[in-house]
Amino acid sequence: MIADFNLPKVAEIASQSERVLDVGGGRHVLPYATHVIDLEPFHSDLILDPIDSSPLRFTEETWVCQDVCGDPFPFPDNFFDFSFCSHLLEDVRDPLKVCKELIRVSKSGYIEVPSRQREIYAKSRLFLLKLIFGNTPDIGFPHHRWFVEIDDDKISFIAKNFHFYRDGKNFIKRSEIGRKMTAKESVIFLFWEGDFEYEEKFYIDEEEMREFKNKTLKTLKNK
Repeated sequence: MIADFNLPKVAEIASQSERVLDVGGGRHVLPYATHVIDLEPFHSDLILDPIDSSPLRFTEETWVCQDVCGDPFPFPDNFFDFSFCSHLLEDVRDPLKVCKELIRVSKSGYIEVPSRQREIYAKSRLFLLKLIFGNTPDIGFPHHRWFVEIDDDKISFIAKNFHFYRDGKNFIKRSEIGRKMTAKESVIFLFWEGDFEYEEKFYIDEEEMREFKNKTLKTLKNK
């Protein structure tokens, strides 16, 4: 999975790189990857058609079935020219470990995750009415473990605390902006080279959540 607006640049870099690692590609493997590491085993049903006419570059022999939060990746330092990690870090139990390994085994890469503003957005229409009848609409992506923020070359992870969702002052309903959130509003990304910073942020409280919501709501309404 990747935002369409970044696909041409990713494809250009990856297709011109000798060794490319897809981390956690699963059922959406980057066709230009020469190697894949994923919890799911290799299977022909997982293979995507190439984005262009180029043949797939990875094989069953270059597919590593491994928990990316477990042992270190089984590759030497700086083995890959480019790594691709899209819509994985928000799911895993230890994104800091994955970031560390990305930097160790790769010279450069691309990371994409859902934006924090998308994670507090309820896209369902008639939210309150559905809530009254006991059908609680999803807010963001409930299965994700982390809010993620990217500021320049620094990625911050904030563990989701689900009791914040009980208060409507902490999340954005569709009626508040009168439209769906766009693809560009829904993801954040980082093209990195050499390395990048990463951290876990602690002690997020309700005041910060409401400040973030109000700031985000103001930005979205002005677009």
